[in-house]
Amino acid sequence: MDIPTVLCGLLAAVAALPALDAYLRLRRLGRPLAPARGGEKPNRLLVLVPARAEGTRVGDLAEDLKKEGERKRESEKEISSKVKSADGALASASPFRVDVLVLLDGPDPDAEARLKADGVKYLSKKSPGPSKGHALAFLAGHLSSEIDTYDFILVFDADMRLPRGFFADLAVSPGTEVFQLPVRPAGVPGPGAPRVEALSLAQAARDDLARDAEGLPIRLRGKAMGFSPRAFRLGPAAATRTTAEDSEATLLLFASGIRVRALEAPVAFDEPVSSTRAMSGSRARWLGGHLKLLFTGFVDLLKIAAKSPKGAFVLAADLWLRPRLFVLLALAFLAVGADIALLFFSSKGAWRVLFLLVLSLEAKLALVFEGLSVVALRRHIGTPPEIPAVTLSDLFSSLAMWARAAGRALLAPSRWHRARPPA
Repeated sequence: MDIPTVLCGLLAAVAALPALDAYLRLRRLGRPLAPARGGEKPNRLLVLVPARAEGTRVGDLAEDLKKEGERKRESEKEISSKVKSADGALASASPFRVDVLVLLDGPDPDAEARLKADGVKYLSKKSPGPSKGHALAFLAGHLSSEIDTYDFILVFDADMRLPRGFFADLAVSPGTEVFQLPVRPAGVPGPGAPRVEALSLAQAARDDLARDAEGLPIRLRGKAMGFSPRAFRLGPAAATRTTAEDSEATLLLFASGIRVRALEAPVAFDEPVSSTRAMSGSRARWLGGHLKLLFTGFVDLLKIAAKSPKGAFVLAADLWLRPRLFVLLALAFLAVGADIALLFFSSKGAWRVLFLLVLSLEAKLALVFEGLSVVALRRHIGTPPEIPAVTLSDLFSSLAMWARAAGRALLAPSRWHRARPPA
C-alpha cells in the first residue's frame, strides 16, 4: 500500500471512535429510565466551596446552604415530634447537621467581608491556584481527621444556587462512595454559547443516569459532587497533576475501584457566566488539562480497561472526544473530503476506495447519531425555558468560544496545565 492509502485507512479507523461513541449514546438516551430507587438520608454533611476571585456572590451559595440546612432540621423536628417510642422518647436517628466551609483561593476582600457578615466559616489560601485540585488538597490537609466525622463531603462551585428542599431530597443508595448530582442553568440562558451549554448539561444528566443503570463509568462534572471521606482523599484531594482536576479525579477513583454514581435528585443550579471571555478562560484550562491528562492518566485508564473494556471506552470518549462541536465539525469535513476524494481517486486502487467509502459512511453515521441523540433527549425533557431550543447561530457562537479557548490554551500552555505541589 502507498502512503495515501495508509492515511485513508488510519482516518477510517479514527473516525470509527466518535461514530461508536455517538451510537452508544443514542442507545442510552433512547431508552426509558428505570424508576429511581430509594436511598438513605445522610445525617452529617460537610459542604466545601472553593472560590477564586468570586467576590460577594460566594455568599449567595453559602446563604442557600444555611437556609436549606435549617429547613431540613425543622422538617426532622416536626416529624420526630409525631413519632414517639413507647416510653415517650423520640424515635429518631442522629440529628441532621450540615457544615459549610468556603476556601478563598487567593486574596478576596469582598468575599471575606460578605462571609464575615453572614457568619460563614472560611479559610484563606494566600497563594491562588494552580487548580481546584490543589485547593481541595489544601483543605484535606487542613481538616485532617475531622473529615472522617462526616457521612459525605459535598463540593460546589461558588457560582451555584440551590432549590428549596435540596437536602430533604438528597438520598444516597447504600454502599455509594461518590455521587454526581444533576446540574441545570439558574434561569433562562441567553442566546449563544450559554444555550448550547444548557443543552449539554441536560444531555449529561440524562446520560449519567443511563450509564449508571448499565454500570458504566460516569465522569465527575466538577459541580455538585459528593464523596465519602475515603473517596475524597483518593479522588479530588489527589487530583493535582492537571487543571482538569475533575476528570483526573474520575480516573483516580475508578482505578482505585470506587464507582461514581449518578443521582436523579436533588438538582443544583448553575448561574450563567457573565461573558463569553470568562467561558473561554475556563474552557482553555479544561483543554490544556485534558491534553496533559491524556498522558498522566493513561495508566489509570488501562487499569479501568482491564476490568471493563467497554467502560474504559465510554469514559475515554467522554474525556477526550470533546469539545463535541469540534468533533462534529471534523466529521463533517471528513465526510465531504472523502466524497470528493472518491471522485478523483476511484481508479487508484481497491483498498483506497474501500477506506474512503468506510470513512465517508462512518462520518455521516456519526453525524446522524448525534442528531438523533438530541431528538431522543428532547423527547424526554421537552423544551423547558431553562433548556431552550438551540439555533445555528447559537452553535456558531459556541464554536467561536471554543476556538478562542483553544487559541488561549495553545498560546500559553504552561499557564493552563502546569502542576505544582499543593500549597
